[in-house]
Formats: sequence, C-alpha cells, structure tokens
Amino acid sequence: MSDKAQLKPTPADLEIAETTQPPTELETVETTQPPAELEIAETTEQETETEPEHKGAFFQAVGILPGEVSFEEGSIMAKVTVGGKEYRLLFKPRLMSAMVALKLEIKQSGSTTQRLIVYPKVMHFPKQDQPHQLAFQLVGFEKDPASSAISMQLEDFEFKLSGLWQFIPVCRVPVISVFRNFDETIHQNLKKLDEAVAAKKKVNFMKATHVPLIWKDAPFKPFRFNPKLEKEEQGRPLFLQLKAKFIPAKDGFEFVALLAPPLEKAPKFFKASNDDKATVQKQKKKKANPSKANPSKSKSTAISANATPSKAKEKQAKQSKEKPKPKPRPVKAQPESEE
Repeated sequence: MSDKAQLKPTPADLEIAETTQPPTELETVETTQPPAELEIAETTEQETETEPEHKGAFFQAVGILPGEVSFEEGSIMAKVTVGGKEYRLLFKPRLMSAMVALKLEIKQSGSTTQRLIVYPKVMHFPKQDQPHQLAFQLVGFEKDPASSAISMQLEDFEFKLSGLWQFIPVCRVPVISVFRNFDETIHQNLKKLDEAVAAKKKVNFMKATHVPLIWKDAPFKPFRFNPKLEKEEQGRPLFLQLKAKFIPAKDGFEFVALLAPPLEKAPKFFKASNDDKATVQKQKKKKANPSKANPSKSKSTAISANATPSKAKEKQAKQSKEKPKPKPRPVKAQPESEE
C-alpha cells in the first residue's frame, strides 16, 4: 500500500452522476428512499442528444472531507465527526474495499483523523420545516494532499457540484440536483428487466441527490416548478458546474466559484418516469396495508372475532344454570369495641 495515498478515485469508481463512464452492471441503490416525491422539471428517462458544448460536462458531486473517523467494534460501519457534528459514513458494496482499507489504515497509524474523498448523500422530508439529513459516501482516502487529481482541484471541505439549479418542494433553499449520467448499456439492461420488479429497480437506480446550496445574490435564477403553467411554458433549469464549501454548522453547502458557463440544456441523464414512481408508491401502500388488499378475508375475520364473545356468553349462562348456587355461610356476631 502506498505511503502517499490509498484507493485513488478513478472515473470507474465514481457514483450516482459523478462519472462520464457509469458502471455497465445495473446496481440497486441501497440508501433509503426519501419519504416525499420530488416534483421537478419534467424530463424523460433518456434525455436529448448531447450537444457539442456538453463535451466534458457531466453530473457530479464529490469532495474532500477531513474528519475524525470512528468504526463500530467488529464492523466496517463507521461515522465521521466534522466540526463537532457526527455523520454516517456510507459505502457501496462494490467499494467496500475502501472501508476495509480505511479501517486498516487507522489501526496501523493510530490516527483517526483522515482526509476522505466522499459523495454527499442528502435525504429530504415532506415538511419544509423538517431539516434534511446529511450523510457521506466513501470513495477513498489519502494522506498526501497532492496524491490525486481531485486534491489538485479541491481543498479541504470543498466539493465539486454539477447538476440542475432549481427549487424542490421539500427544501426551502434551492438545490443542485445531481442525476445519473446516461449510459446506453445500462439503458438496454433496464429494458430487459422483468415488469414485476422493473419499476422499483428503475426508481432506486435513477434516484437523484438534491444538494442544498446557499448562494447569496446568485446571478442565475433557480428553476421553480409552477403547476399552473403548461409543460411548454415551464422552461427548464440551468445546468451548473460549480465549487461549493461544506459548512458543518449549517449542514449545507455555500457557493464558492463557477467552474464553467451555465448550460441551458443538461447532458443526457436517467430519471424515473412518473408511471414508475406511481407503481412503486402503490406497491408500498399495498405492502403496508395488506388487509385493504384482501377486504373479503378481513371482513370474515372480523365477523368471526365478533361471534366469539357471544358464544362464550351463552356457554357461561348455561353453566350458571346447571351449577347450584352455593348456600350463604353464617356470619358470626362480632363483639362491639369498648370505648
């Protein structure tokens, strides 16, 4: 293992929308799906052809996070403490070697302070006053600040965010929505999925990360969906490539600098259709309320349950008639107490 770095991130390692060459194998996202459906700019599963100015532009969310790493005893489950706050440190099954190497490095060096290369993972909730939850997914780690291309581009706490600049209903501040980059091989594999599981896998696989971004006096207005307007009148969000700094005190990111001019049309990406989302929601409701799925069985069970107490009462009444009532026992007179 090199003294300079461990597990330098390569384009093949990058996740969600952080690569130009996504993995060809279909992989189900293991993170929990946010409780709320996000209503954003209407797009199709396969976006329009990439235009010449899109060369080198792709969806991305990756950064450098220094912090104190703590592992659970006898496990590779870990957390990272940054600025006095503790965050879950997630990993993909195919990138589990990064967690194993990180745990080994801490054991050998005796230092829990590590410089991590991570992706931000954000979970939003239906109520706007309910704060989002933030976690980080480990890609790799390094000792030498100049040991990888990412370190040469970013300083500590800095992240490169490339995505759609817009509002979503479950967040008060605008976000950079990072989708999965389109890949033809994956697109064909999705078409081959069995219909019974296709919707769920598509929704999980195409899940986006919506990173809250504080940008005071932003020169570009974030897109906001207006249900009163027709689709043709909605417009579309800009695709931005920028550098942001993670602020632990705010559990969010602040704008630092633009890395390229904004694009009116985003590079091709995956996005689950509304039909697939609706199918998944129906499956969840059906699983959560099995009685509603089979009302006849539920009704018969209720009738049986109601009939049981009445039969018990009849049996009790019959037994009370057959058994003779016990004779009252004589009560002895008690002497009155003397005053």
